[in-house]
Amino acid sequence: MAGTRVRRLRERDIDRAIQLTDLERWGYTRADFLRLLALAPKGCFAAERDGRVVGVLSTTAYGPVAYLGAVIVDPALRGQGVGEALMHAALEHLDAVGVETVVLHAYLNVIPFYERFGFRRDWENVRWEGGRVGPGPTSGHPVRSADLDSLSELDEAFFGTSRWALLERLASEFPGAFLVARTGGTILGYIVGNASGDSCEVGPWVARPDREGTAGELLRALQAAVDAESFAFSAPGPNASVHDHAKSMGYHEVFRTRRMFRGEDPFRGRPEGIWGFAGLEKG
Repeated sequence: MAGTRVRRLRERDIDRAIQLTDLERWGYTRADFLRLLALAPKGCFAAERDGRVVGVLSTTAYGPVAYLGAVIVDPALRGQGVGEALMHAALEHLDAVGVETVVLHAYLNVIPFYERFGFRRDWENVRWEGGRVGPGPTSGHPVRSADLDSLSELDEAFFGTSRWALLERLASEFPGAFLVARTGGTILGYIVGNASGDSCEVGPWVARPDREGTAGELLRALQAAVDAESFAFSAPGPNASVHDHAKSMGYHEVFRTRRMFRGEDPFRGRPEGIWGFAGLEKG
């Protein structure tokens, strides 16, 4: 788009980025954008026109795979090439740093937009919201620095590639709401909650599928640890257990997104162990 300049997103742009994402009620906070910038300082972008930020986009790379998200354009300029300019800049950056596969979670109405950039459709994801669950067994202790190596190994087995830097960051940000379930010396799963006001965003949330009950015990433990009344998470469609569990708790479906990927996608992981994403923009 003529007159549009795409550059790196900077900390001074965060207030404007929140203004834009608030238009869609995505709930991004300053801490969320600081986390994205810390994980990928050269991989977050702003589109600028006449000195004003009119669009943003983030990427988060985990070695050879990257997640793309937080794509938002000022409504007054949609359909005028701003989103395309952001996408070209982001994909050129990811190609240049050796990323082999780019994954995103697209709202269903914008799937054709991403298909124009070579993204292919994969499974659907479901967003769930609900309140506190009833009494029952809990499992989970606050994460310790000594947990991170084995925790990262468990996470990589299901996510498909290492997220060590993300887990380390979350452990420092949410020490009381990052809970780990273990038996003996074996980690069975973990859950992270980001509480703000009366609501709590849940994720990442990972549990071994061969240990029935661990995921639910982690959620009850998290609800005991945070001061919130409503809880929300997004989960992959192929994990039937999480959707059955959400329904059994009386949670309601809010919306669906579609997993899409660009590249050969050897990083599918094992979605049956993923109960909640770290965020649609971070996988």
